[in-house]
Amino acid sequence: MYKKINNTGNILIMLALVLMLALSACGPSTADATPTLSVDAIFTIAYQTLTAQQATQLALTPPTEIPSPTPPPLPTQSGNLLFGSPTTGSGVQSCNNAAFVKDITIPDGTTENPGSTFIKTWSLQNSGTCAWSTSYKFTFISGDSMNGTSVPAPNSVPAGQQVQISVSLTAPTAPGNYKGYWRMQDDQGRYFGDSPWVAITVSGSTTVTPTGPTNTMAPATITLTPSLTATSTP
Repeated sequence: MYKKINNTGNILIMLALVLMLALSACGPSTADATPTLSVDAIFTIAYQTLTAQQATQLALTPPTEIPSPTPPPLPTQSGNLLFGSPTTGSGVQSCNNAAFVKDITIPDGTTENPGSTFIKTWSLQNSGTCAWSTSYKFTFISGDSMNGTSVPAPNSVPAGQQVQISVSLTAPTAPGNYKGYWRMQDDQGRYFGDSPWVAITVSGSTTVTPTGPTNTMAPATITLTPSLTATSTP
């Protein structure tokens, strides 16, 4: 900043000297004398000339364009991240959608014997806009399968209607809690809708050995005592 002001002052002094030399070269005229300019007037003229030159140069210099920051790209939604369905999902109105209504059989926490077979039935609603054909399936997706396999829709299910879907399952042999998730699948193999589950408790196996009554009485002991027979002599 100081250097810029110093350069400006030097220019003003040089302009003032040039004006003074020009005036002195002309010399005074006896016929028509020109009034002599004061030093302040000379500096004023020089300052005005410099200011005009700077304004002209600024007007001719194009402004520097500041690039605007590029906004980051918007995130893209890849659909359901868990099952890779790009067009459907629970709670979103679409062509294929399914909503869990209730458990018909085997409520959560039902106790089953180890290795026993049971039928789990769910009530589902077609909450989409397209009908389900019998090519649609109810498929195991995660958790404990309990030897269950995919089952087709029992019949065509129009949009808005409910259907009961049953799966045959087998309880594990080890005691504990088990849970398996299932979901609808269209004729192209794409999952959609809610993921209802089956949750059971396998009871512990106990072996009971039957026992009879215990005889605590000691065996009887029989002691034989010889008897003496007295005889008389006549």
